[in-house]
Amino acid sequence: MTELIVFAEDWGRHPSSSQHIINTLQSQFAVQWVNSIGLRQPSFNQRDLLRVAEKMQQRFRGDARQKATRDPVAPFPVIRPAVWPLAENAILKWCNTTSLKQQLPPKTGTRIVWAALPSAVDYLDMLEAELVIYYVGDDFSGLAGVDHQRVAQLEKKMVARADIILCASPALAMRFPNHKTHLVSHGVDFSLFATPQANPYPASSSRHKIGFYGSLNHWLDQTLLYQLATQRPEVDFYLIGRHDCDISLIEPCPNVHFKPAVPHHQLARYVQHWDAAILPFVDNEQIRACNPLKLREYLAAGCPVISSDFPAAHQYPCHVSIAKSVAEWCEAIDAFCQLNNQHRLQYKKTAQMQMRTESWERRGQQVLSLINKALNVNQTALPNFCTN
Repeated sequence: MTELIVFAEDWGRHPSSSQHIINTLQSQFAVQWVNSIGLRQPSFNQRDLLRVAEKMQQRFRGDARQKATRDPVAPFPVIRPAVWPLAENAILKWCNTTSLKQQLPPKTGTRIVWAALPSAVDYLDMLEAELVIYYVGDDFSGLAGVDHQRVAQLEKKMVARADIILCASPALAMRFPNHKTHLVSHGVDFSLFATPQANPYPASSSRHKIGFYGSLNHWLDQTLLYQLATQRPEVDFYLIGRHDCDISLIEPCPNVHFKPAVPHHQLARYVQHWDAAILPFVDNEQIRACNPLKLREYLAAGCPVISSDFPAAHQYPCHVSIAKSVAEWCEAIDAFCQLNNQHRLQYKKTAQMQMRTESWERRGQQVLSLINKALNVNQTALPNFCTN
């Protein structure tokens, strides 16, 4: 079976688009998932040292520990690379390549590389792949905690080496050579989010609920959230996710409720019972290029969506209310909180009807078609593809 070597984030750390797409391809390939090799060199601070310790534990304790702590368990081998991130020294580079080569099985036939991180370019020569796919789900130049200068250099090399470039949004696709760049928008696990779930909130609670899930990070507009919470004290705002930034502005608000990150498969039970879900993002280059997975998940759950103004939010004009000011945000919140049951059910029906056509399986079929076409050109086409 053809090998698919995947360089992406740590498997199971969060449900990324790479994980969703590769899950749809696993029956077609012998997948080997390589956990993150990083986008910056570690520093001697507490967070980085804890992260290094975690990776060392994963590397030496093996699958048993992963199965005890990760959900879901990977359906294929996961390699925990013993490499130093973004190594520039020639000796360190040689050590990294030698170490990873020992961890990967020997090549036996056609090999494809899926690189969701530009730092994987340092390992392409060693892998001897017939096809290199560069998957761009984020604007790395705008991500916090990234060595932007070094990553830009690596991305330039990756773009030159890649046979296919897949981009999650039109804004990202515009940055790369047109002849080998393809738009592969994010999909949704429709069944997971559309299947009715029990209400996790007390039956006695009659207050309106507005919600968001995802990491609380620098791209979240906390000033906006504070203004909404103070101007709508009768509405409860629920924020689900880990805290990756200072939240001191909104933390004291009595109607803002925080919940730690929950497993991906449990999110539907919350979003299905909100009056509206929100995307309260700041306006920056990263957000303008993003295509958030949660947008389609909100819609598949049948939950009305209110969003800041950025390109991806305009894809669904009938189902996403774009708010450009605090007054417009409050107006949209009031409108969705006052929806009667008939109108709410109609919104749910039409939103879910549209999301049925945007499944991850369809995205996988698109990727398979591009792979097969490229390998046909190289005279190494994969036999008997089944994309159902």
